[in-house]
Amino acid sequence: MNYIVTAGPPTPNGDLHLGHLSGPYLSADIVARHLRMRGAQVRYISASDDHQSYVARIAQQQGSDPATVAAENGQRIRNSLRSAGIALDLFASPSQSQRYKGFIGRVFRTLLDRGALEERTIDQLFCVSCDRFAFEAHIRGNCAHCGANSDGGICEACGKPNAGTDLGDPVCVTCSGTPERRPLRQLWFPLERYRSAAEFTLACASLSPRARALVTELLAGPLADVPATQPADWGIPVPESGYDDQRISAWFELGPHYLALTDLLPEALDSSGGWRRPWAGFDTVIQCFGFDSIYFHVVLFPAIFQAFDPGLRPPMGFITNEFFRLDGSKFSTSRGHALWAGDFLRDHDADSLRFHLARVSPEIAQTNFTLEEFEATRRDELIGVWDGWLGDLAQRCSAAGGKVPTAPMPQSAPIALGRLAGLCGDLSGCYSVQGFSPSRAAHLLGEIVRLVRRFRAEHAIFDGKPDSAIEAAGALAVELAFARALALAAAPILPAFAERLWRDLGEADAVADARWELLPAMPIAGTPISLSATGYFETAPPDANAEPEPEPEPEPEPEPEPEPVAAPEQAEQLAKDTKPAPRANRRQA
Repeated sequence: MNYIVTAGPPTPNGDLHLGHLSGPYLSADIVARHLRMRGAQVRYISASDDHQSYVARIAQQQGSDPATVAAENGQRIRNSLRSAGIALDLFASPSQSQRYKGFIGRVFRTLLDRGALEERTIDQLFCVSCDRFAFEAHIRGNCAHCGANSDGGICEACGKPNAGTDLGDPVCVTCSGTPERRPLRQLWFPLERYRSAAEFTLACASLSPRARALVTELLAGPLADVPATQPADWGIPVPESGYDDQRISAWFELGPHYLALTDLLPEALDSSGGWRRPWAGFDTVIQCFGFDSIYFHVVLFPAIFQAFDPGLRPPMGFITNEFFRLDGSKFSTSRGHALWAGDFLRDHDADSLRFHLARVSPEIAQTNFTLEEFEATRRDELIGVWDGWLGDLAQRCSAAGGKVPTAPMPQSAPIALGRLAGLCGDLSGCYSVQGFSPSRAAHLLGEIVRLVRRFRAEHAIFDGKPDSAIEAAGALAVELAFARALALAAAPILPAFAERLWRDLGEADAVADARWELLPAMPIAGTPISLSATGYFETAPPDANAEPEPEPEPEPEPEPEPEPVAAPEQAEQLAKDTKPAPRANRRQA
């Protein structure tokens, strides 16, 4: 089976912080790695959210321009993802890709031609002091639904959308002034007209109970119309005359954004294929994102897909996360309350961080990160428990000749291996979309180590006794089976540790290429073993978790003629109406 796995785009208004990593990026990486080990073909894609109003706002604060801010922070994010072992097949930079912007423009044009966008003049908030309309990142007030402080567009506290004008006590973020209302002519998307797409997605897709409850509540009443354009000079130009002073709304862009990324895949991977097949064929699309993006991914984006091309299928799996907190307060790029991923990973190995973030993952409720708890996980669990056993195992393997012993299993081995098989089965469920739980998976990995440590303690009685040499050798072989299972089972969360352990167990091929169905299995007698006696976390080399340096994203010029994205009956009209989008240069995930 083929899969497309997506992670919600991070806003390039700064580097990634650990709150970002704890959510969609690590989750999507775990899912993608596990699916590959199940024999599936998987493409894991994402991109920086270049056209967000948050990028324009930070550029203004820094005295820079949005294009520079997006490019520089986009590269920081790319580097941090790589340092964290997040193995993306594509991480695009939309503001730097003419192909991407052209694709979004053509989707927008098709929606216009099909009457899916309507022109309306509605009062919007205008800041007199700043002499501009205040929307999204430029406005802040109290959510009309829950009363929490909220920016324009979406409330992070309750996950419900707002129009900006319905915020209580709104203020301009730049000058703290009180905006007034002025009429503004915009293009709007009549979401209620396409509510069946959201209803279908709710009925068929895999959703967490929290996400299902929110979508059900949103669908209980009429769905508010969505602005498709915003008064700005940063973003993708509107392919319609009379809107030169507006850009396609970054929130609206994010729907076809995923189609555009799929369109970039063949070029990035030097392979054939079109963007439409994964979204209209038999591929399964799995999307990972934060709680505050549920409305967009489950309600708005399927509706945009239906309006653009009724043959497209919405994603069938959604993995969401709650907010991650730092020392009791929410991580925030804009407020500078963060531990930056790039800085943190220069001093700490990625697998230790990945394991701890999985262990305290904000799956169904907000969780908290403290440096003290991270250090305790590394010191007490990974070094104290895991390395403690593996180091001891390494010494005993070396004393036994450095090979898997040829000996029958001890009498108690089938019971221990049966329990190991049960843990591996439970782990498979934790890595699946339907039962996804990195915190449970991290706990189960620890249970594997504790189970084998108990097995070792029970059989240590045979050590150093010539009359019990066969029993000791058989017990050692069982421990090596546990080590082999640990390498396979840990690979989605701790890829570098798993690869190193896998190779030290005498395996020739990469652990990422091993099949999950091999769990658990006894190692082959006589296989050379070279386990590290000094452990795998205390002495992990600085680059142990680094992914291979990816090839730079190709930006061919001139751009080849892209595949038409409109239905056949629209192709001729699109050829007349569509022009290449001019070069132009979005919100925390």
